[in-house]
Amino acid sequence: MSNLYNTLDGSVLKKPGQYNLTDVVLVSYRSVGGDNVAEKISIDNLVADLNIYESIYNKTLSGNLLIGDAQNIVGKLPLTGNERLEFKLFTPSSPFGYDFSEKSGNPMYIYKITARTGLKPKVQGYMIHFCSKEMIENELKVVSNAQLDTYSTMVANITKNPDFLGSKKNLFLEPSIGLHKHIFSRLRPFDCIDQVSQFTTSLKFNNSGYYFYETSRGFNYRSIESMLAVEANTARPSIARFKPKPSNISDEKGEKDIKTEMQIVMSYTIKDQFDTLKNLRNGVYASRLITHNQLDKTYTETDFNYELEYEKIFHTETDKNGGKEADKGILPKYVKEGNSLSDYPESTLYLWPDTTNVHYTEQGNPVAIADVKNIVQQRLSQRLAFSSFKVEIIVNGYTAIQAGDIITFEMPSYEPRDGNEPSDRDKYMSGRYLVTSVRHNINKSKKKHVMVLECMKDSVRSPYPSEINDTFIDKEKNNEGIIDQYEFDKAVIEGLGGKFFG
Repeated sequence: MSNLYNTLDGSVLKKPGQYNLTDVVLVSYRSVGGDNVAEKISIDNLVADLNIYESIYNKTLSGNLLIGDAQNIVGKLPLTGNERLEFKLFTPSSPFGYDFSEKSGNPMYIYKITARTGLKPKVQGYMIHFCSKEMIENELKVVSNAQLDTYSTMVANITKNPDFLGSKKNLFLEPSIGLHKHIFSRLRPFDCIDQVSQFTTSLKFNNSGYYFYETSRGFNYRSIESMLAVEANTARPSIARFKPKPSNISDEKGEKDIKTEMQIVMSYTIKDQFDTLKNLRNGVYASRLITHNQLDKTYTETDFNYELEYEKIFHTETDKNGGKEADKGILPKYVKEGNSLSDYPESTLYLWPDTTNVHYTEQGNPVAIADVKNIVQQRLSQRLAFSSFKVEIIVNGYTAIQAGDIITFEMPSYEPRDGNEPSDRDKYMSGRYLVTSVRHNINKSKKKHVMVLECMKDSVRSPYPSEINDTFIDKEKNNEGIIDQYEFDKAVIEGLGGKFFG
């Protein structure tokens, strides 16, 4: 495991939660004295709380500032939703952080104010919300052209082209396969990216469906399996090991172990552990894709089986060598009426047109039907499987952690000391997780930086028990009769209702 916390310098980072935050500056659209120099004002002493948010499900960075304003900045400047915001946030000795400065970074932009209220005479409070420049550009521009290329290259063009998002940030791009012709018809750039991302197929991995999101290091366009593995046969290393335990840890020399303390979990919540009904309804375990041709009146059926497909792709949990593992899925070897839950494909049905020689196909159907049969069911099953195990942990802030990282979380087993789990860790919920979102919180009055990590996994550390037993036994009391409601009401009035229940 390549632990990112090993790069921390204990002589620079003195205590967990320490942070470096530069002056927070507002840049107005107004000029100073009409000389075309933007008016700037420091609001650092007004900021009570700062949050920065990134997620694989969000296109750009965003955040907010809790302001205590005794100078009426909101009215005097004034704040109109057209201001720029500049500051830097770094963990001491961290190689990565948030640079929202004008000269060396990418400033953020204010887009709204909420919760404005009087706190006491001559003091008001409100929340300033900000986002990346690309979010504003997305609302101003549309893409209206035809592109013939790989989907990854199309997304790169939309991201970098000045006519569209025009981003100057890094773009970490996972190459995709297949040459496609696609017509973008007056859609916002992010909508165009969403349109092609669901069919983008990885060049190296057996994985379809890409995510476009921003972190402190730039934009990313990649598959889930790219987040889980670095090569087709090598799992991506975990960059941290988080575990609830006492603070003030010392090393073997009796000195404070800052690297270990930084990985202590202050609190955690298991937000989701499983939802069988949701998984059955949404095709996680099984589904059937029906493709139909309206011209020749034919159709084909393609079934998806979770158990058969599981071993073909990487998951959060791996074998001891970092390779693919076949028996750690979220669906145990469970039997209903002699079948696995993966043997019921009609539990979820998908329909897809396979009509050839029609106008929109000639203009560039988003994806060939042969590809659809290999993409749709697997992509949706994989995406929803991650929702089965979701944990939220609160730890000391570290600006090098980003959405899309792999971490290890050790959850206590909550067993008696003489129980079956001497290592005191939950053998199913513990293990490798994908960090899906990060919220950095700076509390200036406490001078403390914490972060809230939302993490998901699509497999278990230890395989579920393999003993097979049908819990849907057909031994319930059999009430074959159909009760006439009117007859039942009449019997109740006469005091004879009990005869209907034996």
